[in-house]
This record gives sequence, structure tokens and C-alpha cells, in this order.
Amino acid sequence: MKQLLNTPVLATTAVIVFAIGCAGAEKQKPQATTREPASDPSSHVTVHSASDPNRNGSSEDLGHAGTNKLLVPVNDCDLNDCTVEPSPQLVDSVRTRAAEARSCYEEALKSAPTLAGRIVVSFRVTHEGAACPIKFIQNELSTSSTLEPCIRTLLERSYPKPKGGCVDFNLPLKFVPEYIEADAGTAGGAKS
Repeated sequence: MKQLLNTPVLATTAVIVFAIGCAGAEKQKPQATTREPASDPSSHVTVHSASDPNRNGSSEDLGHAGTNKLLVPVNDCDLNDCTVEPSPQLVDSVRTRAAEARSCYEEALKSAPTLAGRIVVSFRVTHEGAACPIKFIQNELSTSSTLEPCIRTLLERSYPKPKGGCVDFNLPLKFVPEYIEADAGTAGGAKS
């Protein structure tokens, strides 16, 4: 009978000790004080997610590929570097345009009959086949006011689409009047 009387006392004592221990633990916890960072508009970060219905458009826009608000076009002209190798069709197209640049030179010769020299043009063909604005890296014929605009118009047209991205070109063009070429050929032939 002694055992029966002691058991409820032990159980009651254990419950009281446990309750006091829990209450004491709550009082001992330091309360975390978190400060909100100061509002700085220059450090604002916006996260866009496919699961976020409030991004750039309405919830009806989700999952629709034709929604212009959600699409950001790639501008190959702004990229630092293009590493795609040009296709043979693209190279042929650039060579054809380089040959057509002779007509720009022939037109410039009408106002400056001794015009001769080298031009190096740098340009990029985008993944869509469009030409980015060209840059004249070297122009020994800068005295002609009609040559650069004519070459620019000729080269800034569409090209065959490169596969896998954009392509950079540095195109050297050497212009010499035909009578100088003919004289050089005759002189070379007379010496042999």
C-alpha cells in the first residue's frame, strides 16, 4: 500500500517540476530584436518567377508564349563577343557584298580619279541574319564623302541566319583604280 500512495505524489511532483522548468525556460530566452534595413532605392532587387502571378503582366499572361510583356528580346548587337563559326552560305554572302562594294568605289572615283587605299570594316550578323551597325576600323579613303555611306548601306542588309548565334566579321577592302591594276600587271609581265 505504500507504493500506491507514493506513485501519485511522484507523478504530481514530476508534472510540477516540468511545468516550472518550461516556464523558466521561456523567461530565459532572449528576445531577438531584428532591425529592418534602411530603405535604399539603389539596392532594390526585383525577382521575377514563373510562379509569381504579379510579374510584368496579369495572371492571364501566365503560360502564353505570345505575351510580349513577358518576353525580353535578345539584342546580339549589345553582346561582347560572338563565337559562332559562319556557315559557307554566310561567308559567300559577305564575299558577294565585298565585291559589290567595288561599285561604291567606282562612283567615288568620278569625283576623285586618283582615290586608292584600304578600308577595314567591322560588323556583326545577328542570329536573325540582320547586320548590326558597321564600324570603319581603318579608312585610307576618308577623303571621299560618298564611299563610307555607300558601303554602309550595302553591308547593313540582311544575311543568311547563322546557326547558334551571332557572327563577327572584319572585312578588309582594298580599292585601286583599274588603270593602276592594268599597269602593274603589264609591268610584271614585261619583267619575266
